[in-house]
Amino acid sequence: MVSSPDWLHHQAAVHPQRLALVSPTTRWTFAELDGAVARLAGVLTDLGVGANDRIAYHLSATVEQVVLIHAVMRLHAVLVPLNTRLTPNELEPILANADPTMLIHDHALQNWPPPVATMSVQHLFERDCSRPVSDTVLEFDQLHALVYTSGTTATPKGVKITVGNQWWSAMGFALQAGLGADDRWLNVMPLFHVGGLTILFRSVIHGSTVYLQPRFDAATAHALMDEERITLVSVVPTMLHRWLELPANAPASLRLALLGGAPARRDLIERARQRSYPVVPTYGMTETCSQIVTLDVDAPPHPGNPAGHPNLPTQVRIVRNRVPVASEKAGEIWVQGPSVTPGYWRNPAATEAAFDQGWLKTGDLGFLDNNGYLTVVGRVTDTIIRGGENVYPQEVEERLLAFPGIDDAAVFGLADEEWGQRVAAALVCKEPVALGQLRQFLANTLAWYKIPSAFFRFHEIPRNPSGKILRNRIVQQSETMSEWVDT
Repeated sequence: MVSSPDWLHHQAAVHPQRLALVSPTTRWTFAELDGAVARLAGVLTDLGVGANDRIAYHLSATVEQVVLIHAVMRLHAVLVPLNTRLTPNELEPILANADPTMLIHDHALQNWPPPVATMSVQHLFERDCSRPVSDTVLEFDQLHALVYTSGTTATPKGVKITVGNQWWSAMGFALQAGLGADDRWLNVMPLFHVGGLTILFRSVIHGSTVYLQPRFDAATAHALMDEERITLVSVVPTMLHRWLELPANAPASLRLALLGGAPARRDLIERARQRSYPVVPTYGMTETCSQIVTLDVDAPPHPGNPAGHPNLPTQVRIVRNRVPVASEKAGEIWVQGPSVTPGYWRNPAATEAAFDQGWLKTGDLGFLDNNGYLTVVGRVTDTIIRGGENVYPQEVEERLLAFPGIDDAAVFGLADEEWGQRVAAALVCKEPVALGQLRQFLANTLAWYKIPSAFFRFHEIPRNPSGKILRNRIVQQSETMSEWVDT
């Protein structure tokens, strides 16, 4: 069994005055951050929280959230981050599956009583601590977090992330792209996504500084990068697109702009590089504890739009019908390595379906070229990725079909320069439908990013003989049609 001293406490002991965390209201050294974590871990202990207890949180990205994340790990408890963009209707099946001991929340939950014991983050931090918890030993096979891949499905999938997954994710990235104590990483990613969480743990492993922006604003983030001489930032295509709308080029200090979370058009990457953004495409997912493939920042010009080489020690293969295929041949991307999840929480069927002899079947299509570069060309499933968020067509279709007047519906993705993909819907209507009322109806039960931004009127939804929707045909037809707008 592999173990390690507490990463944060180690940094506080070796480099106590090194800057660890910066927010709009706070500048903390590693010693100050470690002290706050020790105190909160003591508070949680007083409340009865112990090893393997699941602690959910529904919070905006603040210093308090960072402290909570580290404190829960120190107690060997399990984080359950909740997507703050989801509606209560979408959160309830996640809570039912995770069955947390406690849910820590901010003001955003005031009007929703969730089916679990709750405590406000303000109340939590105001409590007295009888005895701080200053250190621990981290076991690499210790369950660290349950990160859910979707808002609402029949069986929401909680990806099990271990301490070892976080360690090897940090090691693989550092070996591929470099990461050290002089780096200053602007975290504009939500802390309910694995991409935001990994930045926090890479900081305490490698001794780098994290700069926290609670809510992404292009101009504010750009100014912060300039003022604080930021060296790294992780973004989705939507964020990069908004930076390119600003007149200023990238700050001179920026050495890596890691691009992931959604498909990115090649022309977006090229335009960003012309504006001095050192864009580095990446590939990863919740199940791999963030990116496992990273393009070399100094890689020579390459045809196509590759995501890069696998981060050590991750292995990638391309498979058709369970047989690996040769270079340049497309197939499903399978991955194996120590940053890959051990499976899904309380879902053995999903775990068994996702793995084949230790290889994770990603559901993505791609190919490896003769130089080992991975290029992702699509998805095996029909999942739409909009601005880094997964949208499942069947879920949206069910809500569309519940609206009066809609006889049939199919949801599909269209390429979008800003969002990577946008959600579109083909509708067969037996009665007049007002799109404004339809959007409001969907907003009552769906997160905003799941609501279609484009509608098309179809006489019939194309299906195969077994009744499966032919989404590729719908996409082709939509390209020759005008979008439906209210008159």
